[in-house]
Amino acid sequence: MITLEKFEAEDIQRLINWVADADFLLQWSGSKYVFPLDEKQLTTNLEMTRTDPPTQFMFKALLDGTTIGHIELMAVNYVEKRAVLARVLIGPKQYRGQGCGKMMIGLVLHFAFNELGLTKLDLGVFAFNKSAIQCYQQFGFKIYKTIPNREDEKWTLLRMNLKKSAWIDMIKINENGE
Repeated sequence: MITLEKFEAEDIQRLINWVADADFLLQWSGSKYVFPLDEKQLTTNLEMTRTDPPTQFMFKALLDGTTIGHIELMAVNYVEKRAVLARVLIGPKQYRGQGCGKMMIGLVLHFAFNELGLTKLDLGVFAFNKSAIQCYQQFGFKIYKTIPNREDEKWTLLRMNLKKSAWIDMIKINENGE
């Protein structure tokens, strides 16, 4: 079973080790970070989780006590009740393709909608990442914008969003086996 815990400074090196090259970093984090990923970049980001109230949440995902993933909620806006789901990563390759990412996303959606009281989430995903897109769609995320990369179709960015009401409807459908 997957659990989420706060990402802390002692988790930084593990995350750095999971990011092998510049393309992987871009796919995972967008243009926020530059390769090579380092402690300074992640520490700056981690500081945003310590504001009151936090504008960002960084989580590590554990499977039976072993840290296997990372996931974030960014740009949390408590007035507009929205945030950005971001930086979803299963680090060790042996855990990929087993549904761990889906479990992580489910836990973060529960946190965002039920604990933070948010009503809408947004995310960006590259069009070539078909498995991630399919996973997001299973939760009810819908594509609302396509941002083409003029030089390389591979890096076309899709913006997706999810309203809490649509997420609740998806839960009901899944519970009823429809």
